[in-house]
Amino acid sequence: MILTKLTPSMSLTDIQNLMHSKLAPTAHLSSDTRMIQEGDVFFAYPVGQGVGRSDNRKYISEALGKGAALVFYECSDELDTDNQNTEAVLNDPRCIGVVHLAQFVSQIADWWYDYPSMHLRVMGITGTNGKTTISHWLAKAFEKQGNSAVVGTLGYGRLRSLTQTGFTTPDAARVQRILAELRAQSVKYVAMEVSSHALEQSRVKNVQFTTAIFSNITQDHLDYHGSMEAYIQAKFELFQSKGLQYAIVNMDDANGRRLVEELVKRASLEVWVYGSTQSFNTFSSFAQASVRSCLIANIQASPVGMKCDCTIANQTYSLQLDCLGEFNVANTVAVLATLIANQIPIQQALETLKHFKAVDGRMERINPYDTDNPLMVVDYAHTPDALEKTLHALRPMANARNGKLICVFGCGGNRDSSKRPLMGKIAAHLADRIILTSDNPRHENPELIIDQIISGIDQTDLTRVRRVTDRAFAILTSVKNAHKNDIVLVAGKGHERTQEIAGNQFVFSDQDHIRLAMRGVS
Repeated sequence: MILTKLTPSMSLTDIQNLMHSKLAPTAHLSSDTRMIQEGDVFFAYPVGQGVGRSDNRKYISEALGKGAALVFYECSDELDTDNQNTEAVLNDPRCIGVVHLAQFVSQIADWWYDYPSMHLRVMGITGTNGKTTISHWLAKAFEKQGNSAVVGTLGYGRLRSLTQTGFTTPDAARVQRILAELRAQSVKYVAMEVSSHALEQSRVKNVQFTTAIFSNITQDHLDYHGSMEAYIQAKFELFQSKGLQYAIVNMDDANGRRLVEELVKRASLEVWVYGSTQSFNTFSSFAQASVRSCLIANIQASPVGMKCDCTIANQTYSLQLDCLGEFNVANTVAVLATLIANQIPIQQALETLKHFKAVDGRMERINPYDTDNPLMVVDYAHTPDALEKTLHALRPMANARNGKLICVFGCGGNRDSSKRPLMGKIAAHLADRIILTSDNPRHENPELIIDQIISGIDQTDLTRVRRVTDRAFAILTSVKNAHKNDIVLVAGKGHERTQEIAGNQFVFSDQDHIRLAMRGVS
């Protein structure tokens, strides 16, 4: 059924005039009926594609029942809902049909909340991996410059008091509402994770970013985007943001180098690159002359973290970092480049780096000073590239401890299944022992997910593989069977505090289960 209410085609001005006449100034805008209060506005429209498509128009009746003053709904394509809901939409004067509504929500919300991003310095971070770490470290770094906040996977707000949203990047209306809330709290700097879904769905279309940061691109979300090229182009959209002043790009990533060659053509944009000298030398002469660089060399694991040299404007600085992995060295230097681009003096920026700690669920050492148990590490690594980099980072530490490297992981259900055998192959190559378990199986059979992971592991390596479908028991098994010199990586869920099985959400924390397991065997 196609919703085609007999109302004139509405322009943005028409929508604004209607909202002025029907709404109280305190009304809020939302695409989530759970947040709707009496007198609010509900936006109802489909987003996404393929298995990632969702359509909240089926909740219009619920929004009306909760007292929504206006409902703007997408009226140009079919609505998969029941007749009762359709009748409510067509007969209720509060419901207004808008063609291509998704393209306007960010603009409408930006206007309603009085253009909040214009009063903030918003830094957007996109990439497959590293978004959460970079955003939290940026918020930490800018605390000394004034009030700072983060918007991302772990929630939004000041670092010590985050409010959960359930999304890396919330929907378009909520993004603007959050920015308005942060502005009202006198926040000056906002570090925002920007997902490929958010960019493809125009969630941040009207956010005025001052800085855009690109960490990397590796295989992920192909179930949604359909191809790597579509995924890459979605990420690149962030750098088309109106008013963008600074671009910070990882040049060790092939797609980062490709992005830089395009960005340097824009005279109004200051482009910074970070990575190795070898990567810098691959640029065209024009790009080399046009960018500013942070060149990383001599990366080494130290007893307390990582160390490296970083050359900026022909001056080399030695960095000692309290983090694990070469990828976190790159994340640190991305923050460093962002600080310098935003006029923070180099020495002050370098001092700030010393205070960075692992973000929740990102190479998080659960018991770093415990000599009676294996070192337990939790990481969000849920892609082939992330798992590979995490295991590479932990291998030297395991060798230094004269211990084994044990990997506990699974793969999420109802997501890109092509990465499952890849992750199995990577784990078999880099870990000494593997325990395959459930991640968030969602609506899939967890045993079949494990079968697909195993399909990527060579028969000769299967003697080092154990399958323990129950994740809590898998964690307990890893602790009970590990030597105190070993390192156990529990990968895939990181910060998450729930596990989704057969459509149900259960309370589950890798960190809590690790601590419980260690108490049980001590």
